[in-house]
Amino acid sequence: MPRGVPLREGLLVAFARILGHARSCARRAAQEPEESVHEFRKSVRRARALVSLVRPSLGRGAARGIAAELRRGFAETGPLRDADILLATLRSVPAEDPHRAAVEETLERERRRDGASASAALKAGSRVLQPLPGALRVTLPRDFSMDDLARGIARGYRRSQDALRRAAETRLLIDLHEWRKRVKELRYEIELLASSGSSESRHREKKLSALAEDLGRVTDLVVLLAALGGREKAGAIPRAEALLEAIRADIGASSQDLIARGEELFAEAPASFARQVLAERG
Repeated sequence: MPRGVPLREGLLVAFARILGHARSCARRAAQEPEESVHEFRKSVRRARALVSLVRPSLGRGAARGIAAELRRGFAETGPLRDADILLATLRSVPAEDPHRAAVEETLERERRRDGASASAALKAGSRVLQPLPGALRVTLPRDFSMDDLARGIARGYRRSQDALRRAAETRLLIDLHEWRKRVKELRYEIELLASSGSSESRHREKKLSALAEDLGRVTDLVVLLAALGGREKAGAIPRAEALLEAIRADIGASSQDLIARGEELFAEAPASFARQVLAERG
């Protein structure tokens, strides 16, 4: 978000730049499909985080409408992303299994694709994204203030706290995944401010980024476990029991550690966190 411009205008400029980057990914998807899909999805998630940040002022209806269009914009990219991430996640799991090579070969065949499918998905998404900067400009109140920004930051932090509390209580994978989404969203909200803030602000963003990254690996392991189970049931791969056990053990150990880290990181009152973030930005 640029400095030296009014707050509302800075948010609008940031939103337009984020979606402009997403649309630029579509133009190079045929040549760089994997990187383009990854960058496109990341940009759309950043845009969704900005909408969540201003939601208390934007209003539920307008926020839901723009968020729904953002989700529609990258809906077709999910299978493309999954094809890339399954093999990379599998290779991160150290396990000796006689069927490992066969499983990896199957996932590698699924991952291969020409640039046409990525290009088509990103071009379709770009058409959905194109009018959204104008939509936000029309709906974001003209008197948007620092108090409104503080409310948005506090809301994001509180949602992360609530999701962490549920994950710690239930230990269910679905709740861990929901916590990961909230942390990632908050990370992007803080990144928006930290990019032009103090070293303390950037350090805070890096801590959130590291937690979100590690949570992402756990949810990728969960997706991998389900994917291998589905392919085994369909007869596409042999049952790799040692590999499956290693994945389950990795999920359990990592989840325990991440919840402990989260409880330390999310110990502040939301309003206090918001004040500190804005003070660090200056």
